[in-house]
Amino acid sequence: MAMAEWRGWLLGEATLSLTGADPAWALNRLAAERVPFWAIEWEDAFTVQITVPRSQVRRAISAIEGAMCQAKVLSRRGLPGRVRQILHRPVLLAFLIFNLLLVLILPQFVLFYQVTGNETVPEEQILRALSDLGVGFGTFGPDIKPLWIKNHILNEIPELQWITVTQNGCCAQVVVRERVEEPQTENQKGYGHVVATQSGLITEMSVLSGQALCKVGDTVLAGERLVSGLVDLERTYTLTQAKAEIYARTWRKGEVVTPSAYLQKTPTGDTFHCLWLEVGGRSIKIFGNSGILVDDCDKMVERKPLTLPGGLELPVTLVVETYVPYERHPAKLSQLDAQLLLEQSAEDVVKENMVAGEILGEDSTLTLRGGVYTLRWEMECHEMIAKSVELDYSEEDFAHDGTNRERGANGAGD
Repeated sequence: MAMAEWRGWLLGEATLSLTGADPAWALNRLAAERVPFWAIEWEDAFTVQITVPRSQVRRAISAIEGAMCQAKVLSRRGLPGRVRQILHRPVLLAFLIFNLLLVLILPQFVLFYQVTGNETVPEEQILRALSDLGVGFGTFGPDIKPLWIKNHILNEIPELQWITVTQNGCCAQVVVRERVEEPQTENQKGYGHVVATQSGLITEMSVLSGQALCKVGDTVLAGERLVSGLVDLERTYTLTQAKAEIYARTWRKGEVVTPSAYLQKTPTGDTFHCLWLEVGGRSIKIFGNSGILVDDCDKMVERKPLTLPGGLELPVTLVVETYVPYERHPAKLSQLDAQLLLEQSAEDVVKENMVAGEILGEDSTLTLRGGVYTLRWEMECHEMIAKSVELDYSEEDFAHDGTNRERGANGAGD
């Protein structure tokens, strides 16, 4: 919509019909009276239609009648007329105010929860634990404290290793990661240490069992013992399975590569469809030719459950398969595309190797040599670095834990 049309709608406008012996004289009178008008449409030599601002209708009619013509208002448009109509209809006005309040206020409250990432822990158990903390239907969004919720939920549901709650309008996204139990070996007797999987700076530490050998703020190396399963009891030692959740800032490095030349897929313009009905676990083809299937072809599948009027779902599903053939042509990967592709690949590698955590920052360098793009990257992460290892009952363990007795006591005290 043009600026003039927007202005006319906001301020209001009216269409007038001028009828007389000389409508051109009336138009001249309007111009002389400085009454703005536009959209001039001649119906015949004695009749013309014009559009004037809504606020100038009375002045326009007075000037037209002074020019020995008759003026008739054909229509009125714009926001002022709409507002006047609404003000004279209290039920509609109340409805609009109510909806405006809903739009402004309702997104501040959580009405729905969507839980993702859980496989063995029931969604109902997670939602019930949240409800016990006062996070449920109608919770005021700013009152949701993700860190506070995380600390309480992980204690309440030990099967979970990580949880975060993020509000998105009226819906709260609850993302969890379940604890992965390490496989038990035949000779394992339930005793072990906790060591660091990565070098880093410890930021969070929660020791569930065992003797802490480090504390928050310490810098540790990969493989370093963080919590000992050999607990010093002043005059004797006891064995236990050390358990802890320890998060640290870590810095990971690596490189990923991709060739600069590749075969680009270009659709041929043809599209083929196959329709299937799934009934009771069986598939029945109702349309399509299996002969269209070729190697260079993208396949898309859309499933549509059939329902009766009223929403009753039938045990029948319509499956639409779409095949789009394509041809391959040699192409070159641009530097920008290579950068984006390799950065995503590097992030996928890091996330796959993290038990739990997030990427805080990334620094990378892209080079092209011999037709191959190489991305050397370094990422700062905040991740869980605790890993359980089997306890070694040698004298070396006793000596190591005795040497670190003072440090472990200080760490446990902190």
